[in-house]
Amino acid sequence: MPDVLTFYSNKFRKLRIDRARGNPAPHKPLLLLAVIDLIEQGTIKSNKIEPSPLIVESFLKYWNLLSLEKPRIYLPFYHLKSDKFWHLHTKNGQTIYPFKSMSQLASVITFANLDEDLFLLLHNPQAREVLRQTIIETYFPDKAELFRAAINENQQINALENLLIETAEQNISTKQIPETPQRSAAFRGVIMKLYDYTCAACRLRILTLDGATAVDAAHIVPFSVSHDDGIGNGLALCKLHHWAFDNGLISIDDKFCLLVSTAFEESGNEAFLLRRLKSQTIFLPKQKPFRPSLTMIRWHRQNQYMS
Repeated sequence: MPDVLTFYSNKFRKLRIDRARGNPAPHKPLLLLAVIDLIEQGTIKSNKIEPSPLIVESFLKYWNLLSLEKPRIYLPFYHLKSDKFWHLHTKNGQTIYPFKSMSQLASVITFANLDEDLFLLLHNPQAREVLRQTIIETYFPDKAELFRAAINENQQINALENLLIETAEQNISTKQIPETPQRSAAFRGVIMKLYDYTCAACRLRILTLDGATAVDAAHIVPFSVSHDDGIGNGLALCKLHHWAFDNGLISIDDKFCLLVSTAFEESGNEAFLLRRLKSQTIFLPKQKPFRPSLTMIRWHRQNQYMS
């Protein structure tokens, strides 16, 4: 491993990057940090790095530390191929060319993959940390502490996501988990993934390649009441249905079918009316331990829902 680690450490120190504006452009190092995070989290399981909102979200966590202009992740996703350890794979043999947007890149590129030796190296915690610190010390030495703090926070959130999953599988309370901003972030992250960024009420799924979504991670029993970030107290809901749920206009029965209140008026485009949702089964995670708690939805019916 040491020889392979030295080889890729040197590769990371000598990335072919744009220096036209004086300082080295941060795009490639930031993309590599994002990939390292996703491998560490287990989000990237095979050697296929797709141009997805998940990698954009991870990239933006670092980009936002630098207070730069609009991020353009499609640039390093394309240009890293010049460093010879990042390989692009196209759809139906299409021609690779410089892209002007993430959606354009995604229309041509199926995935990128790393040299197999590098991919295996990044699954070793010690080697992964050496390569991560190599990037930070080479390209962001004046912001090293800021980057390390962000990495530490990402690791805490990932650990809490795993803990929320374990507590759901074992059907135990999350109350022993301290209330922190990281726990709130973990709740959002795990609910978004379990529901695949899809509204449980209307099945709307809008997820841009810039990492934006129309769906929220909603608490069934308000957090101010329950202080519960458990998966059983969570639903993915679009902005409209999150508002309607919080205000008691819709709820859920014990068979996970939607209830719609009669205590309001509505008009407009039929497709957006709440009453068309009545009796429809909500979109649910496939695994039963991750579905809404009947205790929670009964509380919502009794305390929030305007029947």
